[in-house]
Amino acid sequence: MLRPVTPNVHPKFDALYRDLRVNKLNANGTTKVDPKVQKERDVFEEELRKARIAAAKQELIKIYLQSLAYRGDQLPAELQELVAIIAAALQSPIPKDDAALLREDIENFKQNVKPVAKEIWKAALDDLATLARISDPQGHSDGDDLPVRIHKQKADILLSEDSIADARLQLAEGITDVHDSYRKAIETCIRILEQTIHGSVSRGTKAKADYLATVAEGMSKKLQVQHNQLLLQTNSPELEDALQSRSEDLDRENLAMRRKIRDAEDKLAEYHQAKALRGIQTRLEDRR
Repeated sequence: MLRPVTPNVHPKFDALYRDLRVNKLNANGTTKVDPKVQKERDVFEEELRKARIAAAKQELIKIYLQSLAYRGDQLPAELQELVAIIAAALQSPIPKDDAALLREDIENFKQNVKPVAKEIWKAALDDLATLARISDPQGHSDGDDLPVRIHKQKADILLSEDSIADARLQLAEGITDVHDSYRKAIETCIRILEQTIHGSVSRGTKAKADYLATVAEGMSKKLQVQHNQLLLQTNSPELEDALQSRSEDLDRENLAMRRKIRDAEDKLAEYHQAKALRGIQTRLEDRR
């Protein structure tokens, strides 16, 4: 989120700041996109993802067919030769004349696709198990300790759920503290303004208001840190949207409170200026 610019730097910075926050940027700093354009982009990305997955699947099937063609102990001899023909045909484009010659082999392959698919599935599972053992030799065994690992995973899930519940409770408490701090800061500003109007400004009260404003800002930053930690633990789109909406509400309340404080300070400055002018006028009248 953009930090607000004080009006005394440039009088037009406040309008520029509001335009950037409302029309140009999201709360997380990313550029806003037209909903229609974003929808078209999402559809394109989804289609691209599906196309990549389909292409990867086709490439894997070609590789496993090629590998199965050289394994003589997996399929009968006739089917082994048929798989070798189909695998070779898939490696490069075939002219139309040659494709007509392979029509009978293709039909025969379709009729016997189930045993071929079964062998491909077995080979894929073996490769996955091998990759798992290579990536984590200590964590992957032959399955003898599978019940123990399942029990450990369940225990870890329960602990994670408990930690998520605690984090949600802490987040709710933090939101309450931030609201209390904002309310106290606003009440203090109003009290200072009332005392100024009646001519009894207290430096201690103003210092306390500044302190409360600092505490409110600190609580807001602490809440943001807890919000980020909770998102890392949960990774839930629904919760992330709810927390994002709540954070935006707090940002708007923070901006409104800063504006009220700025208005109160402007009125205080006007009062001091008017008081000084009255003092000068009194001294001039006394000299006359």
